[in-house]
Amino acid sequence: MISKDLKNRLDTFIDAIIAIIITIMVLELPAKSWQNHVHITDFFLAVGVYAVSFCFVANVWYQQATLFSTVKRIPRRIVIWEFILVFLLSLVPALTRLMSGDVEILSVEIYGALYLLVITVFRIISRTIVHQQARNKAEMQRIYTSIYGTHNLENVLMIAAIMVLAIFFPKAAYVLYIAIPIRSFFTIDSDARELTGIQQMGTTGRHDYLRMNREQQMKFRRLVGEFIRESRGAHGNTAATKAAWEKFSTAAQQELKIDPATLNQWFTAFQQVKKNGKAGTTAKRPTPDRSRQS
Repeated sequence: MISKDLKNRLDTFIDAIIAIIITIMVLELPAKSWQNHVHITDFFLAVGVYAVSFCFVANVWYQQATLFSTVKRIPRRIVIWEFILVFLLSLVPALTRLMSGDVEILSVEIYGALYLLVITVFRIISRTIVHQQARNKAEMQRIYTSIYGTHNLENVLMIAAIMVLAIFFPKAAYVLYIAIPIRSFFTIDSDARELTGIQQMGTTGRHDYLRMNREQQMKFRRLVGEFIRESRGAHGNTAATKAAWEKFSTAAQQELKIDPATLNQWFTAFQQVKKNGKAGTTAKRPTPDRSRQS
């Protein structure tokens, strides 16, 4: 593990590099004279190319910031993966410049390959960081896969489909690349909330969650995500937090037949809130559920 200070310096380094990458991309926009409107079309086409790359890089930064905000220290091997990630991202301006002149099949295919590499490296980083917070690595692997696996697979399939489309319609395919970071931007917070909620469940709860089928897990994660969002929005209001819990437990009972007593056993952190009457402690790490450890 690296120190907290070194981790903070790594965060700053990554932020600076990504800012430079975006700056380089915008500087590559053509700045020719618009006299007689000759170069207006070329300029706006280049802006479209820049927009795709901007969304790509900005989404990586957002996911990086969201992930690293959950931990104070990281494994040393993550530093190597971070350097690989930055190296791959640093290739984006060159591809953006290449396609600003003319979007061709080869350039779009290379862009798609770069997209896949970045997604793969970032998932290695995120999986490693999530796992380090768990005592039971195998269990956390299954939980991580159940939450992030579907979105990861969908992104890979989308990129593969776009790369096939690029053989016939390279310009249309390149524009479609923008859908992936936009989609990821709206799903990353939801996935993070769901993971936070599942992590706060006691040992018994996590075991029972993993025994659910896929449809039940998706419904349960949706309810957990809504509860986490509403409890955070309570901003320390005990009544509002308890109201969010009652809504969550009622929905879980109606949709999944999980009784409130079982939920109280699973979410030991919230159970402690109810006992102490303190707001905002749902974000703390719960005490381990030892009901099955005897």
